[in-house]
Amino acid sequence: MIGLHRYFALLLLVPFALPPLAAQDLAKVETAVPAAADDAPLPPQPSVAASVLTDKNARALRLSIPAPRGQIVDRNGIPFAQNKVVYYLALNFPTLKPATPERILAFAHERITSANTLLGKTWSLPDAKLLQHYQYRRWLPLAFSTIGPHIAGLTEEELEKVKPLLDQGLLLQPAYMRFYPKHSSACHLIGYTGMTRPLPLGVIVEGDPLFQEPEGRSGLEAKFDARLKGTPGSINLLFDPNGKELHREILRNPVPGHNVVTTLDYNMQSYAESALKRHASRGGAMVIMDVRNGAVLAMASNPMFDLNDFIPGIPEAEFLALNTNVLTPLLGRAFQSAYPPASTFKIVSALAALESGAVTSSTAFDCDTVFQIGDRAFHNHSKNDEGPMNVITAIKRSCNTWFYQAGLATGSGPVVAMAQRMGFGERTGLPISEEPGFMPTDAITQAKLGHKILGGDLANICIGQGMVLASPLQVAQCMATLADGTNMPQVRLVQQVQDVHDHIVDAYPPAVRRRVDLKPDARDAVIRGMVAVVSGEGGTGHNAAIKHAQIAGKTGTGQWKVYEDNPDKNRNLAWFAGFLPANNPVFSFAVLYEGSPGERVGGGAIAAPIVEEVFNKIYENAPPDDPLIAASKDIPKAIEVDEGTTDGVTPAAEQVAPPPPPPPEPKRGFGGFLKKLFGR
Repeated sequence: MIGLHRYFALLLLVPFALPPLAAQDLAKVETAVPAAADDAPLPPQPSVAASVLTDKNARALRLSIPAPRGQIVDRNGIPFAQNKVVYYLALNFPTLKPATPERILAFAHERITSANTLLGKTWSLPDAKLLQHYQYRRWLPLAFSTIGPHIAGLTEEELEKVKPLLDQGLLLQPAYMRFYPKHSSACHLIGYTGMTRPLPLGVIVEGDPLFQEPEGRSGLEAKFDARLKGTPGSINLLFDPNGKELHREILRNPVPGHNVVTTLDYNMQSYAESALKRHASRGGAMVIMDVRNGAVLAMASNPMFDLNDFIPGIPEAEFLALNTNVLTPLLGRAFQSAYPPASTFKIVSALAALESGAVTSSTAFDCDTVFQIGDRAFHNHSKNDEGPMNVITAIKRSCNTWFYQAGLATGSGPVVAMAQRMGFGERTGLPISEEPGFMPTDAITQAKLGHKILGGDLANICIGQGMVLASPLQVAQCMATLADGTNMPQVRLVQQVQDVHDHIVDAYPPAVRRRVDLKPDARDAVIRGMVAVVSGEGGTGHNAAIKHAQIAGKTGTGQWKVYEDNPDKNRNLAWFAGFLPANNPVFSFAVLYEGSPGERVGGGAIAAPIVEEVFNKIYENAPPDDPLIAASKDIPKAIEVDEGTTDGVTPAAEQVAPPPPPPPEPKRGFGGFLKKLFGR
């Protein structure tokens, strides 16, 4: 197998003889580069006759050979981003005598018209550009196959058709083009490229590139652009006085860019994306993490877009359509958007209440249909009084009124502190742009609203509504932290960067972001409640259950977009988050579903089945030697569904302070947000 460096040099030497490579062939070439000897300069080529070299009308050029861009792959080497060879159709000017503008333009128009007639195209170049190119750069090809303002490669069918026109003032100019073999998969993470500045139009300067090269514009393509770009090569070209190329010498081979190895698992990513396409067509997200090391195994957002639409450049009308689409396909919901976490946040509230000592695992509050705080009524999701509950049963049944009372008994300080310990209100540390979410504190509300967190605010926070906002990635991170119990793992999207010889250039090993040291008794009670959510009688998340492992989970159903003047436009959210296996966690996850205007949604009815579908596929389709599956099957005895005991009911009235005076009418920004949600 020929090395990529030498292959590319040969490609430039004989551009007309080589057929286009299929993507898989190029991938084989890129992954089969021999030892470092290929990086050495090629031996000098035979010298050209002295008479030519000394002719004052001869022309020698030294140009830069752009290097092929490195690949972006999943943890198993499956490529998300790679390169393919394309061919542009280009003019090849001879030296015209006399070189009048009329003769130059006639030569160019005749050949462009012949190509258009043969291929059914409408390609053209401005006359001024044709004349300028002939004056300053006639020794080099001038590509004219375009899509809008961008040079575009020919299809295999078009390449066959144009063969009779070659060597008659037309040639095929080879170049590398970015290609995304998985199309829309992980599009918001991988990102796309665009072409660098247009090729120069004036006098040829030493080091001018032979053709344009791509540069990262978003996602990992942009973040790791410097690593993905290779080192350009160098070539000497010699032309006789008539413009005929006599000799070329590769002075330095181009060195391909480094490869970025992500933590993603393409199969898991595709399972999550397929499930979201079917069940969350208007908007949704799913994140799967490795609890043990923080690796993001899947981070799917729906709707998506095809990365290849941006190559070589997206037409303005198509980009405008994507950018103005009401479903916002360009938005990576899993990490670039923040939502009320709804009842998934009750895990945080329960931990805070238990660790603070305000409640124990057997403390009971009435799970009534409504709870009064001052002059405001706060409702449960159930229309039936479900009686006294402890924290385990309250998690299983997702009882709002239990959490209102537990939150007031605990106070805002411990709840906010626990949320911050669990990663809410701060970015996770992705190498690409992400949404930080929002976690209110007394200091923030004092500055914005003129008072600390009030009882009604706290009640809403404790059920994941109101001021608290989080991305699905942050919720999955929270679940990974709970699953570990001692440490919050640092979220990782990239494992390493390596060169074409598989030498590691940069490594991103697992790391601990912070110690959390959850109290074992508090963590145990919460996890027992989450197991009951899926496996217990009356649990809200039984639709997530799979036969392969025990799931500890939490449903969530919440208000998202509220329109006081038109409730039919209101949009709600459905969540399901947790980890598995419950007694030996390997995977943490979070699923989000965006409801349509006026749609009634539920985390157990809509989000939980997505979890069931995706993890069944993961377990059933994984190869036998997959270390993730092997680790998750080597588990202790499953956690029994045990809701514990219940003390006498704690009177709610003892937990509620007299209502404070109403705050001043908020003006703009944060205050307006609260007013819209709570009428305050």
